[in-house]
Amino acid sequence: MRAVVLLAIAALLVSGCDSEAPAPPVPTSHPVTATSAAGTTASLTPARRVFDPAHVQDGVWRVLTESYLITAVGEVSCPGGEDVVAGRIFECTVDIAGEKKKVTITVRDADGGYEVSQPEP
Repeated sequence: MRAVVLLAIAALLVSGCDSEAPAPPVPTSHPVTATSAAGTTASLTPARRVFDPAHVQDGVWRVLTESYLITAVGEVSCPGGEDVVAGRIFECTVDIAGEKKKVTITVRDADGGYEVSQPEP
């Protein structure tokens, strides 16, 4: 009986060695998402970039006083929510010697560079 069991085990081992290698796993693809530590899923779409109006207002004031050498520049007011996108154009209002004037802001590049026009007459 022992011989029969040993022969059966030997036959199984030999037949296992002769069989073909298992098929490689089939590659799969899954959608990519990011999950925060809290477990919420977030999109991998880049966040919308907008200008900080306070920084643009400071920049406009500097350009008007330092580059255009305009004196009596008072309050500068720029809108919020303006996208940082090359070619985007928006206006800021500037108080110059008690008069409200408009300057045009033209966004030069996606890094946030912009040009400030001379005030409208």
